[in-house]
Formats: sequence, C-alpha cells, structure tokens
Amino acid sequence: MRNIVFSILLILYVAAHQTICAQGVDDWDQAMKESGLVDVQELDNSILVCLKYSTEDNFVGVDMYGSLERAYLEPSFARRVVRAQELLKQLNPQLSLLIYDAARPISVQRRMRDIVRGTDLESFVADGTRGGRHNYGVAVDLTIATLDGTPLDMGADFDEFSPASSVKSTPDTSDASTRTIDVYKDYVNSLVDSGVVSPDAARNRILLLEVMCEAGLFPYRREWWHFEELMSISETRTKYRLLDF
Repeated sequence: MRNIVFSILLILYVAAHQTICAQGVDDWDQAMKESGLVDVQELDNSILVCLKYSTEDNFVGVDMYGSLERAYLEPSFARRVVRAQELLKQLNPQLSLLIYDAARPISVQRRMRDIVRGTDLESFVADGTRGGRHNYGVAVDLTIATLDGTPLDMGADFDEFSPASSVKSTPDTSDASTRTIDVYKDYVNSLVDSGVVSPDAARNRILLLEVMCEAGLFPYRREWWHFEELMSISETRTKYRLLDF
C-alpha cells in the first residue's frame, strides 16, 4: 500500500513539475560560485562526476537539477575530497572517485522532501526547513570507479536504503572514537559474515572508507556513499552558508 501511495505522489509531482529547476535560478553554476563554492574538477580533473539528481536514475526517479552537471563543494571540504583522490591514486592509479551528489540547493531539498513525505523514505531525506549538510556544500555522495566510469561493487547500490547500505549500527556523533576506520571495518566484516555483502564488495567498501577517513571525511551510518566532516549539524549550520536558492 505504501508503495502505491508513493507511486501516486510521484506521478502527481512529475505532472506538476515538468521542468525541475529552482525558480528564479537561470544559471546553477553561477549561483553555486556566488555562494562561495568550488567546482571539484577545477581542483582535480581526474575526479569523475555523474550527478544522479541531474538524471532520473535516483530514488525518486526525477531529474531534480536540470542543467546542473558539475559537483560543487565548500572549498576546504572540496580539498578533502581531492586528498582522498590522491590517496586512492597512490594505492591504485586505475581507480578514481566518482561523485554522485555534492552541494544541493535548499529549494531542491524541499522538493525532494515533498516527494517522500509520508512514505518509508522520509527519514532518509533531511527536512528542508533548515537543511542538511548537502545544503551547506559540506557533504558528498560518491563511490570508487574504474577510469571508464564503471563503479565498483559496494554490496548495495547508491540510494539503496537497505541494511546492506549501512556502515555501522550505532548512532553517529562528533566523538571521533565512535567513527574510526576500525569501527567501520568491523561492521563491514560483520555484513560479510552474515551473508549480506560479498567479500569483494566488502574490500571495495573498506578501500573507500580508508581513503575518505584518512582525508578527514566520515560516512553517515546508513549510507556507505555519503561522507561528511566530524562535526555536529548545529555547528555545520553555524560555520557554513546555507545554499538558499
């Protein structure tokens, strides 16, 4: 029944929003730059980008970004992603980070929340009232891919909201001791032991965790693809600028 309700909501949403773009924003890239963000590929053009919300290949099945094709982030956060790419290249030059989502305007967040409101997916989408980390340019969704853009097996797809996507079972905090690479490795290995993910997928996921954590970015506990700073959301909202467009 919930899936039927979600499908009806999605059909109504698409009918009402044939062109998904922020009202009053003619140039996404200019708006991002005016907000002080940087294009990650201008810092390191070896990083691959395929914004899932600029396609219909995402959990809502709707192109949310329209013309936006570049991955923008807050400058210091972007440099951490670049560092993770450097670490990955040192380990295997034939691999690259592949970014699925980066900075997300609050207007898009609100529309996304409207789509999932009242469904099982609602808890996975930050409330658009004040915004989540993506809405401040300090969260990135990514994976590891081969140089031709083929993503490695991570045991669960991007935007797959299932137990297989989790990286740990305890709540996330800004306490570094609760979000160490050993904590994540132990949990991934437990998924292998229980048959949830394969050993190959576990190795790929641990590789991603290692380079990202070494660069100072840590995963959200229910999404292997989402990485953020070790900082509370209240501190994030104080330190960074909301993408209010």
